[in-house]
Amino acid sequence: MDQYSIFDALNLAISPVIMISAYGMLLLSLTNRLGRAVDRARVLAGQTGANRELQIAILAKRARRIRAAILAVSLAMFFAALLVLALFVSVFAHIDLKVVVSVLFVSSLFSLIFSLVCLIADVSGSLKSMETELRG
Repeated sequence: MDQYSIFDALNLAISPVIMISAYGMLLLSLTNRLGRAVDRARVLAGQTGANRELQIAILAKRARRIRAAILAVSLAMFFAALLVLALFVSVFAHIDLKVVVSVLFVSSLFSLIFSLVCLIADVSGSLKSMETELRG
């Protein structure tokens, strides 16, 4: 690998660092959604009604999906952080880590995609819960 300076290494690390920041915003959104689902389940637990059990079951399913999304986006952040580390090691130790860097980048993106699929499923569950509540 060619000789790189610290500035080259920082330049290489900009994209993964921006990814980590974006993942953090998604993580914040997901934790807020989880908190709302848990709060709503607590309210329903203290109530009686025909749709109560169904709504609680829907909220439990939503919470599991949100938890999966949180774990996936956290894993995506972890891969992105390892990617930054691999880039610095590659530059300063003069080791060709192209395969490692590629695998970490793709792994981070696949984790993000899985997280987004879980988020879409949660939004669908949220709408189903609202429709159930409005019917009952």
